[in-house]
Amino acid sequence: MIDKRFFISSCDDMELGIKRTSKLEYRLSSPQNPKAIFFIIGGFGTNADLRMMDFTRKQIASKFDVAAVNVLYHCFCCRRNDLEQQYSAQIAILEEDKANLIKLCQTLALPYENLGVSEILKRIEESIQKEKKKGNLVKDFRINTLTYTLLPPNEEYQNYGIMAALDHINVLKDLKTHGGGGG
Repeated sequence: MIDKRFFISSCDDMELGIKRTSKLEYRLSSPQNPKAIFFIIGGFGTNADLRMMDFTRKQIASKFDVAAVNVLYHCFCCRRNDLEQQYSAQIAILEEDKANLIKLCQTLALPYENLGVSEILKRIEESIQKEKKKGNLVKDFRINTLTYTLLPPNEEYQNYGIMAALDHINVLKDLKTHGGGGG
């Protein structure tokens, strides 16, 4: 049974004129003479723990005698992965997230001027804990207005699946032309 990872060149985003800066990764599990090529397309959040993806691919390849392929397509890593940082989106506080944070501070009458995000969050947490101890808030009180943004690695972005579809086509082309691995 073959079980390998490959990194190949894929395409740039011609529509937006954005050059791709990273290689496209795909993973292949296959018997020596597979009956077919079977793509397993991971959905939103598959990157959170790639072990399940790898396990599923290997099981399908061995059980059905096919070349099973996972493509870590454009913007595949759109969720956090605490096990493997290279497959993890990073947390960012953008301007709209800051606006929500300031609005919450104003509601709670907490100072926020000249403070960084972590200091503001610490003050909010301290204020909530103090109010819970006083009995002014229920123990399971939650704030639902704070936001943050997840930024995928490799300067990737959501584009409605166009680049992801092209990545799958490029992997199929690589498999058919070179048998996997970019020649």
